[in-house]
Amino acid sequence: MYCYNCGKEIAETVKFCPYCGAEQKQPQQPVQQQEPQPQPIQQQPAQWQNPQQQDTQWQAPQQPTQRQNPPAANNSGKNNSWQSRLPIILAAVALVVVVLLAVRAFHNRTDAQNELKAIATTEPAATEAAPQAPVAVVNPFTGESDYNENAVGKRPVALVVENAQAARPQWGINSPDIIVEGEVEGCETRMLWLFADYTSVPDKIGPMRSARPPYIRFSEMFDAVFIHWGQSKSKGSYVGANTVFEQDNVDHINQMTYSGKVDLFTRDQTRNVASEHTGVLRGKKIASALKEQKIRTKVNEAKFTTFDFNKKATAVGDDPCNALALTFSNRTRTRDWTYKSDDKMYHSTDYETDVKMKNLIVLFDNTSYTTKANYKGSGKGETYCNYDLAGGKGVLASQGTYTEIKWSKKDGKLSLTTTDGQPLKLNPGRSWIGYASANNGGKVVEK
Repeated sequence: MYCYNCGKEIAETVKFCPYCGAEQKQPQQPVQQQEPQPQPIQQQPAQWQNPQQQDTQWQAPQQPTQRQNPPAANNSGKNNSWQSRLPIILAAVALVVVVLLAVRAFHNRTDAQNELKAIATTEPAATEAAPQAPVAVVNPFTGESDYNENAVGKRPVALVVENAQAARPQWGINSPDIIVEGEVEGCETRMLWLFADYTSVPDKIGPMRSARPPYIRFSEMFDAVFIHWGQSKSKGSYVGANTVFEQDNVDHINQMTYSGKVDLFTRDQTRNVASEHTGVLRGKKIASALKEQKIRTKVNEAKFTTFDFNKKATAVGDDPCNALALTFSNRTRTRDWTYKSDDKMYHSTDYETDVKMKNLIVLFDNTSYTTKANYKGSGKGETYCNYDLAGGKGVLASQGTYTEIKWSKKDGKLSLTTTDGQPLKLNPGRSWIGYASANNGGKVVEK
């Protein structure tokens, strides 16, 4: 053992130090002058990676309660012990903080993922619900849906088709959206077929015939491209189609002067009739011909007539109309229509085929007649019928009912109204427009 006073080694049994004479009250453990050991540990950072090894070094004093070290030495050991453990405590606290932050981040990410999943399962359903009920593309001439979207904003076409006995039955007569029929010359009528979508015209239309001024002016109310086989020519007091084309700057294609490479016109000579009744328009070639001739295809809305339509077919008046007969003038024959309740359509067999229409529209207009020399030079003059396009009274028959209407040419477009001036609503479907004389015997008989 060692003297607690001088530190010299003495026997364990002596009570007084033989060197200094100090009384030895109890056995002493060797005083470790180099205790404690925190400083070397601070000089070796690698030891902080193993705190358990560091704690082992400080287990040397087995009986700290029996040590009689000076208070200063004890305080120093405690301070050094705390200082040595402080980095460990701080590291542990930091580790706990990191773990907590990681846990929080995990929960936040999980919540975000769950939110995204919720959005993915709810929002697309709301977004995809719109295409399930798209806004129907409606044919502007018929009011019917499932219209060709590519035709929206495009110009219609107006085709001249004859109605002489030798021309019947006409090829494609149940395909136009609107058929306009009126008097020309020789006590005959001629038709103007209107297609809102020129790509829907069948490949065989006809027999095609020549243009007349009333039909040109009627087509202008729809900004239509006019297609015909010949034309009447001005002479004397008669203003022919050639003059109207030039004065009104009308886009038109005339088979008689057409020199394009597109085979737009042909003849069907299977019938035993004169060649003038054999002219055929190849409807599927119209798009190519318009492109070839560099004719404007975008519609001018300011010159384009649109109609109002009911969402569903309904009665147009209080009076029943199971049949309707129109006499165009006192020079022409009568066109007969019969209503069939099974398909709710008006039918006519006057064209030697069953022609079906949803709406029958009759427009009364003042007419005048001009006679000029026959173009064949036979000496027999031809008397042409001219329409004023001044507006007036009219008739609408649809859904087995009948009502009186008014019409006018307003801002270059066709306007149809009720008798009290309200916009007229048509039933969805094809329409036939009979153009009749108000001052020369035109009349309607409802049956």
